[in-house]
Amino acid sequence: MHLLKINTIHNFETTKESSDAIRAFINDFDLGDYTLNIYNDISVEAGILNFSKVIDADAILLNTSGRRGLAHLFNGSIGEDLANHAKLPVITFKL
Repeated sequence: MHLLKINTIHNFETTKESSDAIRAFINDFDLGDYTLNIYNDISVEAGILNFSKVIDADAILLNTSGRRGLAHLFNGSIGEDLANHAKLPVITFKL
């Protein structure tokens, strides 16, 4: 499993900040074998698609906020964009 944080110019974090955030998120889970990755790209969607090509991924799994209504209209949906553009299966789950 490859855990991924996409850094964009609009939501930049240092490697340390991103690594700490990922580790804090997974702290209570027994994930077994995984890699922690930070990838820079022009958008989150592009970063996920490009990283999935680099590692020759079998599927893309991501959490979603499940926004609806105006929030969905103004902010869009990364999961929806990926499902529409990825050639891989995209699996989303709401936290």
